[in-house]
Amino acid sequence: MVPRLAKRYTIAVDFDGVIHRYDSPWINAHTIPDLPVAGAMNWLSNMIQTFDIVIFSTRCKTWRGRLAVRRWLRDHSGNFYHESMGHVGVEDIRLSFKKPPALIYLDDRAIRFQGIFPTKSEIIYMARPWNKPK
Repeated sequence: MVPRLAKRYTIAVDFDGVIHRYDSPWINAHTIPDLPVAGAMNWLSNMIQTFDIVIFSTRCKTWRGRLAVRRWLRDHSGNFYHESMGHVGVEDIRLSFKKPPALIYLDDRAIRFQGIFPTKSEIIYMARPWNKPK
């Protein structure tokens, strides 16, 4: 009897502002000038051992944007990029310009809905990324 593989849940992670610091102004989909958020690459490497990871970004709508994100991941993940014996690599992260079905969404501009709809002023206040002054 062949053993059954356990289902791997998906975690969907926004790129700009979550993985990529996004300190510089937008230039185009294939120019990614900033460094990773502190701890992001280590976290991705750890999470991909248990979950399927999909990075979603409007950058991924074009092939040049997808290529740029893939190169950026390779350039900033060091030894975490390639698979090694018993270890899944960051190279196995999928890219998408749409949010896929997922167990969770990690996004710098998200508001968790808890049964009460936010007011206009709450939306404006909470829409600022974590690394921009409020």
